[in-house]
Amino acid sequence: MEDIDLKILKKGPKLDKKVTLIIEPLAPLSMVNDLPGSFYKSLKSPSKKMLCGLFENILGWHISIEHRRKIQKELMKLRKKKKNDFSKSQNGSTFIPLLMEYFEIELVTTPPIMHYNDLWSRSFTRRGDSAKHAAGSMYFNHDFIKKWRKIKHAIKTDKKRNSTTKNTLLDRLFKRYNANFPMYYTTPTKREFIQYSGNIEFVLSLDKHLFTELNRAIKTNNHSYLGNSEGWINLKIETV
Repeated sequence: MEDIDLKILKKGPKLDKKVTLIIEPLAPLSMVNDLPGSFYKSLKSPSKKMLCGLFENILGWHISIEHRRKIQKELMKLRKKKKNDFSKSQNGSTFIPLLMEYFEIELVTTPPIMHYNDLWSRSFTRRGDSAKHAAGSMYFNHDFIKKWRKIKHAIKTDKKRNSTTKNTLLDRLFKRYNANFPMYYTTPTKREFIQYSGNIEFVLSLDKHLFTELNRAIKTNNHSYLGNSEGWINLKIETV
Protein backbone atom coordinates (compact mmCIF):
# COMPACT_ATOMS: atom_id res chain seq x y z
CA MET A 1 0.00 0.00 0.00
CA GLU A 2 1.35 3.42 -1.01
CA ASP A 3 2.08 5.91 1.79
CA ILE A 4 -0.07 9.06 1.88
CA ASP A 5 1.99 12.26 1.96
CA LEU A 6 0.31 14.85 4.23
CA LYS A 7 3.32 17.15 4.66
CA ILE A 8 1.46 20.05 3.06
CA LEU A 9 -0.88 20.19 6.08
CA LYS A 10 1.98 21.06 8.44
CA LYS A 11 2.55 24.34 6.62
CA GLY A 12 0.12 27.19 6.92
CA PRO A 13 -1.72 27.80 3.63
CA LYS A 14 -0.51 30.61 1.37
CA LEU A 15 -2.75 31.31 -1.61
CA ASP A 16 -0.02 32.50 -3.97
CA LYS A 17 -1.01 30.74 -7.18
CA LYS A 18 -3.88 31.54 -9.56
CA VAL A 19 -5.16 28.80 -11.84
CA THR A 20 -8.10 27.76 -14.00
CA LEU A 21 -9.63 24.44 -13.03
CA ILE A 22 -11.43 22.80 -15.96
CA ILE A 23 -13.93 20.04 -15.19
CA GLU A 24 -15.14 18.01 -18.17
CA PRO A 25 -18.29 16.05 -17.21
CA LEU A 26 -18.27 12.55 -18.74
CA ALA A 27 -21.73 11.75 -17.39
CA PRO A 28 -24.70 13.62 -15.86
CA LEU A 29 -23.80 14.99 -12.43
CA SER A 30 -25.85 15.13 -9.23
CA MET A 31 -24.13 17.29 -6.61
CA VAL A 32 -26.18 17.34 -3.42
CA ASN A 33 -24.97 19.87 -0.86
CA ASP A 34 -27.31 19.47 2.12
CA LEU A 35 -28.52 16.28 3.77
CA PRO A 36 -31.82 15.79 1.92
CA GLY A 37 -35.15 14.23 2.72
CA SER A 38 -37.17 12.46 0.06
CA PHE A 39 -35.67 14.45 -2.85
CA TYR A 40 -31.98 14.89 -3.68
CA LYS A 41 -31.65 18.34 -5.31
CA SER A 42 -28.42 19.07 -7.14
CA LEU A 43 -26.31 22.23 -7.16
CA LYS A 44 -25.59 23.82 -10.55
CA SER A 45 -21.85 23.69 -9.88
CA PRO A 46 -19.65 21.95 -7.29
CA SER A 47 -19.30 23.54 -3.84
CA LYS A 48 -15.92 24.27 -2.29
CA LYS A 49 -16.27 21.21 -0.07
CA MET A 50 -16.94 19.04 -3.14
CA LEU A 51 -13.83 20.42 -4.85
CA CYS A 52 -11.92 19.66 -1.68
CA GLY A 53 -13.08 16.05 -1.83
CA LEU A 54 -12.19 15.93 -5.53
CA PHE A 55 -8.64 17.16 -4.87
CA GLU A 56 -8.12 14.74 -1.99
CA ASN A 57 -9.40 11.87 -4.10
CA ILE A 58 -7.02 12.78 -6.97
CA LEU A 59 -4.14 12.91 -4.46
CA GLY A 60 -5.06 9.46 -3.14
CA TRP A 61 -6.08 10.67 0.31
CA HIS A 62 -8.48 7.80 0.95
CA ILE A 63 -8.68 8.28 4.71
CA SER A 64 -11.35 7.00 7.09
CA ILE A 65 -13.56 9.36 9.10
CA GLU A 66 -11.90 8.25 12.35
CA HIS A 67 -8.42 9.09 11.06
CA ARG A 68 -9.65 12.37 9.58
CA ARG A 69 -10.96 13.39 12.98
CA LYS A 70 -7.56 12.65 14.54
CA ILE A 71 -5.74 14.61 11.83
CA GLN A 72 -8.17 17.50 12.28
CA LYS A 73 -7.48 17.63 16.04
CA GLU A 74 -3.71 17.64 15.44
CA LEU A 75 -4.05 20.44 12.88
CA MET A 76 -6.09 22.52 15.34
CA LYS A 77 -3.33 22.13 17.94
CA LEU A 78 -0.65 23.00 15.39
CA ARG A 79 -2.51 26.09 14.15
CA LYS A 80 -3.08 27.23 17.74
CA LYS A 81 0.66 27.11 18.42
CA LYS A 82 1.27 29.20 15.31
CA LYS A 83 -1.61 31.51 16.25
CA ASN A 84 -3.50 30.70 13.05
CA ASP A 85 -7.14 29.68 12.81
CA PHE A 86 -8.11 26.30 11.39
CA SER A 87 -11.16 26.10 9.15
CA LYS A 88 -13.38 23.27 10.42
CA SER A 89 -16.07 22.79 7.78
CA GLN A 90 -18.66 20.14 8.64
CA ASN A 91 -21.83 21.24 6.85
CA GLY A 92 -23.76 18.82 4.69
CA SER A 93 -22.25 15.35 4.39
CA THR A 94 -20.15 13.59 7.05
CA PHE A 95 -17.03 14.04 4.89
CA ILE A 96 -14.27 15.86 6.84
CA PRO A 97 -12.18 17.92 4.38
CA LEU A 98 -8.51 18.59 5.08
CA LEU A 99 -7.62 21.03 2.26
CA MET A 100 -10.34 23.67 2.71
CA GLU A 101 -7.81 26.34 3.73
CA TYR A 102 -5.54 25.75 0.76
CA PHE A 103 -7.68 27.27 -2.01
CA GLU A 104 -10.43 29.81 -2.64
CA ILE A 105 -12.96 30.02 -5.47
CA GLU A 106 -12.84 33.38 -7.29
CA LEU A 107 -15.04 32.73 -10.30
CA VAL A 108 -17.25 29.92 -11.64
CA THR A 109 -18.33 29.61 -15.28
CA THR A 110 -20.93 26.99 -16.20
CA PRO A 111 -22.20 26.04 -19.68
CA PRO A 112 -25.92 25.71 -20.53
CA ILE A 113 -27.46 22.86 -18.57
CA MET A 114 -30.46 20.55 -18.68
CA HIS A 115 -32.14 19.35 -15.46
CA TYR A 116 -33.98 16.08 -15.04
CA ASN A 117 -35.09 13.84 -12.20
CA ASP A 118 -34.40 10.13 -12.04
CA LEU A 119 -34.71 7.30 -9.54
CA TRP A 120 -31.56 6.50 -7.61
CA SER A 121 -30.92 3.60 -5.22
CA ARG A 122 -30.34 4.94 -1.70
CA SER A 123 -28.72 2.58 0.80
CA PHE A 124 -29.84 2.14 4.40
CA THR A 125 -28.12 0.27 7.19
CA ARG A 126 -29.65 -3.11 7.94
CA ARG A 127 -32.49 -3.25 10.45
CA GLY A 128 -31.51 -6.17 12.64
CA ASP A 129 -34.99 -6.49 14.15
CA SER A 130 -37.21 -6.54 11.05
CA ALA A 131 -37.68 -8.90 8.11
CA LYS A 132 -38.60 -5.84 6.01
CA HIS A 133 -34.88 -5.50 5.41
CA ALA A 134 -34.95 -8.70 3.33
CA ALA A 135 -37.58 -7.24 0.98
CA GLY A 136 -35.29 -4.32 0.10
CA SER A 137 -32.07 -6.31 -0.21
CA MET A 138 -30.96 -6.79 -3.80
CA TYR A 139 -28.45 -9.51 -2.94
CA PHE A 140 -28.00 -12.16 -0.27
CA ASN A 141 -26.47 -15.61 0.17
CA HIS A 142 -27.59 -17.64 -2.87
CA ASP A 143 -27.48 -20.90 -0.88
CA PHE A 144 -30.09 -19.43 1.46
CA ILE A 145 -32.57 -18.08 -1.13
CA LYS A 146 -34.65 -21.29 -1.46
CA LYS A 147 -34.76 -21.80 2.29
CA TRP A 148 -35.92 -18.23 2.95
CA ARG A 149 -38.63 -18.50 0.26
CA LYS A 150 -39.92 -21.71 1.85
CA ILE A 151 -39.97 -20.05 5.29
CA LYS A 152 -41.94 -17.05 3.98
CA HIS A 153 -44.35 -19.28 2.06
CA ALA A 154 -45.00 -21.52 5.08
CA ILE A 155 -45.72 -18.53 7.31
CA LYS A 156 -47.87 -16.76 4.73
CA THR A 157 -50.09 -19.82 4.14
CA ASP A 158 -50.43 -20.67 7.85
CA LYS A 159 -54.16 -20.21 8.53
CA LYS A 160 -53.74 -20.64 12.29
CA ARG A 161 -51.95 -17.29 12.67
CA ASN A 162 -53.18 -13.77 11.98
CA SER A 163 -51.06 -11.19 10.13
CA THR A 164 -49.57 -9.71 13.33
CA THR A 165 -48.29 -13.04 14.65
CA LYS A 166 -47.04 -13.96 11.17
CA ASN A 167 -44.94 -10.78 11.01
CA THR A 168 -43.61 -11.34 14.54
CA LEU A 169 -42.56 -14.89 13.66
CA LEU A 170 -40.92 -13.73 10.42
CA ASP A 171 -38.98 -11.06 12.34
CA ARG A 172 -37.73 -13.66 14.83
CA LEU A 173 -36.58 -15.95 12.02
CA PHE A 174 -34.90 -13.03 10.26
CA LYS A 175 -32.86 -12.35 13.41
CA ARG A 176 -31.82 -16.00 13.48
CA TYR A 177 -30.67 -16.01 9.85
CA ASN A 178 -29.57 -12.39 9.39
CA ALA A 179 -25.95 -13.39 8.67
CA ASN A 180 -27.21 -14.46 5.23
CA PHE A 181 -28.35 -10.92 4.35
CA PRO A 182 -26.26 -7.87 3.33
CA MET A 183 -25.53 -5.01 5.73
CA TYR A 184 -27.55 -2.57 3.61
CA TYR A 185 -30.86 -2.49 1.81
CA THR A 186 -31.88 -0.06 -0.93
CA THR A 187 -34.91 2.02 -1.72
CA PRO A 188 -35.65 4.03 -4.92
CA THR A 189 -35.25 7.78 -4.32
CA LYS A 190 -35.85 10.79 -6.56
CA ARG A 191 -32.63 12.57 -7.43
CA GLU A 192 -31.94 15.56 -9.67
CA PHE A 193 -29.27 15.20 -12.35
CA ILE A 194 -27.67 17.86 -14.54
CA GLN A 195 -26.52 17.34 -18.13
CA TYR A 196 -23.87 19.91 -19.13
CA SER A 197 -23.33 21.08 -22.73
CA GLY A 198 -19.66 21.89 -22.06
CA ASN A 199 -17.02 22.23 -19.36
CA ILE A 200 -17.29 23.83 -15.90
CA GLU A 201 -14.46 26.29 -15.25
CA PHE A 202 -13.23 27.70 -11.93
CA VAL A 203 -10.71 30.46 -11.33
CA LEU A 204 -8.94 29.50 -8.10
CA SER A 205 -6.38 31.02 -5.78
CA LEU A 206 -4.49 28.17 -4.19
CA ASP A 207 -1.36 27.23 -2.33
CA LYS A 208 1.54 26.63 -4.74
CA HIS A 209 2.44 23.37 -2.97
CA LEU A 210 -1.09 22.10 -3.54
CA PHE A 211 -0.84 23.16 -7.19
CA THR A 212 2.41 21.19 -7.57
CA GLU A 213 0.93 18.06 -5.97
CA LEU A 214 -2.28 18.24 -8.02
CA ASN A 215 -0.36 18.82 -11.24
CA ARG A 216 1.80 15.79 -10.52
CA ALA A 217 -1.19 13.59 -9.68
CA ILE A 218 -3.28 14.66 -12.69
CA LYS A 219 -0.54 13.58 -15.09
CA THR A 220 -1.17 9.96 -14.12
CA ASN A 221 -4.85 10.18 -13.04
CA ASN A 222 -6.97 13.01 -14.44
CA HIS A 223 -10.36 11.33 -14.00
CA SER A 224 -12.46 11.20 -10.87
CA TYR A 225 -16.09 11.77 -9.85
CA LEU A 226 -18.32 14.48 -8.40
CA GLY A 227 -21.54 14.20 -6.44
CA ASN A 228 -21.85 10.43 -6.51
CA SER A 229 -19.88 7.47 -7.81
CA GLU A 230 -21.60 7.68 -11.23
CA GLY A 231 -20.64 11.34 -11.86
CA TRP A 232 -17.41 10.74 -13.78
CA ILE A 233 -15.30 13.71 -14.90
CA ASN A 234 -11.95 14.61 -16.45
CA LEU A 235 -9.85 17.25 -14.75
CA LYS A 236 -7.36 19.82 -16.03
CA ILE A 237 -5.50 22.68 -14.32
CA GLU A 238 -4.00 25.62 -16.20
CA THR A 239 -1.97 28.54 -14.83
CA VAL A 240 -3.67 31.91 -15.32
